Amino acid sequence: MRYQNPQFLYFLFAIAIPIIIHLFNLRREKKVYFSNISFLKEIKSERRKINNLKQILILISRILTICAIVFAFSRPYIPFSTNEVTRFNTYIYIDNSFSMDNISENGRLLDIAKEKSIEIIENSNGDQDFWIITNDFLSKENLSKNKEQARQYILSIDNSPSMRTKYEILEKVKSLNTKPATLFLVSDFQKNSSNISKFICQDSIIKLVLIPLNKDLDDNVSIDSCYLQNSSEKNSIITTLITNHSTRNKVEISVKLTLDDDLKTQNIITLLPKQQKEIDLSFVTTGKKNIKGIISIDDYPITFDNKLFFNYSIEDDIKVCQIYEKENLNIKKLFEPEENIKYTGQNINQLDINTIYNQNLIILNEITSFSSGLMSTINNYIQEGGSVCIIPSIDVDIENYNLFLKIIKTDLIEKELKLDTKISELNLNHPIFNNVFINKKLRKDIDLSSIYTYFYLSKNSKVIKENIYMLENGDDFLNYYQNNKGEIYLFTSSLNEGSNFIKHALFVTTFYNMAIHSVQDDRLYYIIHERDVIKINNNRNSLGNVYHLKSEETDIIADL
Repeated sequence: MRYQNPQFLYFLFAIAIPIIIHLFNLRREKKVYFSNISFLKEIKSERRKINNLKQILILISRILTICAIVFAFSRPYIPFSTNEVTRFNTYIYIDNSFSMDNISENGRLLDIAKEKSIEIIENSNGDQDFWIITNDFLSKENLSKNKEQARQYILSIDNSPSMRTKYEILEKVKSLNTKPATLFLVSDFQKNSSNISKFICQDSIIKLVLIPLNKDLDDNVSIDSCYLQNSSEKNSIITTLITNHSTRNKVEISVKLTLDDDLKTQNIITLLPKQQKEIDLSFVTTGKKNIKGIISIDDYPITFDNKLFFNYSIEDDIKVCQIYEKENLNIKKLFEPEENIKYTGQNINQLDINTIYNQNLIILNEITSFSSGLMSTINNYIQEGGSVCIIPSIDVDIENYNLFLKIIKTDLIEKELKLDTKISELNLNHPIFNNVFINKKLRKDIDLSSIYTYFYLSKNSKVIKENIYMLENGDDFLNYYQNNKGEIYLFTSSLNEGSNFIKHALFVTTFYNMAIHSVQDDRLYYIIHERDVIKINNNRNSLGNVYHLKSEETDIIADL
């Protein structure tokens, strides 16, 4: 018999407690003198035998109870066979994350991890199976290996951008293991992946062995991020954030900017210990619409964070179309003079359906009712990534509107309310207010628009929305909805007759930023192994195209 937790057997010393209690109960009885004790002697003799038996049974029961509790916690088990005990599985996890590129006095940490793992294999006794696990979680790591196969696989391990917590490693081993096993964790145990309290092995058949590797010092400089300050067809400025992680000065660090394989600019900087610095890189573009760039530094021994790849496009004009029964001249005056916005207006009775799919933002201004064909076209436009702003008419056909709103998946109109109220709350966290207000909290004395007539919207729990403007009574004035790739802005009031919103400064801010936000703003870069969605601008002509995610060695066809 073997014990999974043999340390609990020390508690068998607790058996002494009931024995001591029993001995105290056997103390000599006090003598009491009587004149005639002939009958008492007979009774005393019988009771003594019963009491002695009772005390012995109580003692035995107490001892057995303590033994049962101790043995339960020590978890005894009987091995299936002698061979089963001597043959066990060995799992070796080798941390091959980028942090293992650090250097110690004995060399690179990843190389040291490989050497220690091979030593474990060479010093193993008996006929064992080996599983070699890395951060890649490859399918071949699910298969056992003999000594030579394990050794060859360890030598082939290289750095990986993947990061696994040690708890995830332990869960993977549990999924593969059914026999007594030993798990060796060879890692530098970074804080962000090694919460000791979470990966302490609770599985009694897995023995956990930690083999920590320590670097000499953190002597690394990294490129953390970048962003565009200014972007045009001629002059642009890109700012990058450089961090010195070491405890000593870093001098004459060369920061290079390469665009489309051409070196555009180079800055020489000095960083103090633990300093983080923003570096502006100015350059002149060649007139290309799509620009691929690399920001790079020369820093050793850790090299994976020495390059930051980015890409951006110089967009064409933003196309805004107002569809109306009566044109809103304030919207026209807002967009028509703008150089970067191409504004068009179309009467609903003379509508060219084919031009809808080429627009970035469509404003449906105070239309009384929609035809089934227009409903279908707008819905398809939204599904493909278009942006729509809906401004209801004061004489709206509620039944027709609700049919349209139901198709595009927004809240529905419940009733019309004629009530003098005001806008009282703004959702300043919405992207439509980016770079509008310095503070995320408005002054209490700010004068906002008045509303005279508006439509009360029914609350649909199946619809995901964001309130942009809310009224004093908590009702909606402007809501934002997302539908597949597209987005919808829904006003609850007519802007011409139901409110004075057109006369307020927020009218310009709202509609201008609505147009800016309708253009999918391409991110400069994406981070490996983060679950990001890459948005593609709405373009009906591109529906037949095939999109590729390509590198020098890989070509992945995207599923749109």
